[in-house]
Amino acid sequence: MEIFEQIWAFLMSLFGDLDNMLKELVNFDQLAIDFYTDVIMPFPEWVKILGTLGLAVVIIFGLLAIAKKMLKLLIIIVVILAILVLARILMA
Repeated sequence: MEIFEQIWAFLMSLFGDLDNMLKELVNFDQLAIDFYTDVIMPFPEWVKILGTLGLAVVIIFGLLAIAKKMLKLLIIIVVILAILVLARILMA
């Protein structure tokens, strides 16, 4: 079990180093705060509310479109499996 602990410690140190490197290189939190401060904050409050509602509508319609495509895919897979099962039964 000690070998697994050593492997785990190595992986954690590797990902920790990668995380610290990305924090220093990209600094994503500060970029997001700067974007909000420079671009979104100067807008009036009603524009922010309309933008939030518009973004919510786009996300909801996008999720519905993905769900619709997954349902079509499920129907196609079920039909193919039904054909295969019936063909197997009729061949026997």
